[in-house]
Order: sequence, then C-alpha cells, then structure tokens
Amino acid sequence: MGNMIKKTSKISRPGRGSADPKKGAVLLIAILVSSVALAVGFGVYNRTYKELLFASFWKQTQIAFSAADAGLECALYWELHKEVPNPACFGDDILPAKWVPGEEANFNLDIPGGGCVNIIIAWDSDPLVLATTTSARGYNTCDTTSSRRVERGLGFSL
Repeated sequence: MGNMIKKTSKISRPGRGSADPKKGAVLLIAILVSSVALAVGFGVYNRTYKELLFASFWKQTQIAFSAADAGLECALYWELHKEVPNPACFGDDILPAKWVPGEEANFNLDIPGGGCVNIIIAWDSDPLVLATTTSARGYNTCDTTSSRRVERGLGFSL
C-alpha cells in the first residue's frame, strides 16, 4: 500500500485569530442580561424576605396586644366584682388579700391562647378617693431572654 498519505487542508474560519470587534459581543450581551436578571431576582427575594419578617412581627404584636387586653379585662372584671371569694384569671387564682386600697397589686398570668401578661393595680391611699389605676403589659412570649419578645401595654383609671 505504499505511501498513501492523505493531505488535509485547513479550512479557514473568518474571525479566528484575527482582531474582529464583533467577536465577543454575544458573550458580553449574555453576561449583561444575566447580571440584570440576577440583580432583579435578588431584589425581589430581598423584598419578599423583608415582607415575611414584617408580617411575622405584626402577628407577634397582635399576640402581645391580645394578652394585654385579656389581662386588663380580667382585672377590670374582678375590680368590679370584689365580693367573689376566690377570683381567678385564666385558671390562676388571684388572692383577695392583694386587693387592698392604698397598696399595689402585681399579677403575672399566662394566657391560654399564647403570651403572658403582667397586671399592676394601684389604689389611691386616700380612703375618701376611690381612684384605681390599672395597667397591663402583654407579651408574645413569657421567655424574658427572647430577642423576639414584643411588649404592648394598656391601662385605665377608675
């Protein structure tokens, strides 16, 4: 068979090895479009994440406010019905000895639906003045070390 060597010829491709300015235009456009799409996607993700945190915050605020409201309603009810021998709020007894004019009563109660409340009732020391100031501080969690603890307060005077 002898000397059968095939000769291959080089096919020249335009733009290869030459300084053609159109050479990287498609790659540049693809990188720019993907960068813009990535930036928009990150912005949407960031906004969604912040909205979720905000919604969670308002839910926790509602729990704290509801706890304060429930505690205040309970305290008001027992202030108006002092003749009951063993008043209770949410299953916790409130000792009648704490309801003394001229003194201050402090109650910490757990709310069954979530949260807890601190109720402070202060009576005026003047027996002729029957002024009472009641305040309730509601919390979304009873854990005092929680960094996500939210406090809301309500109060009234009679």
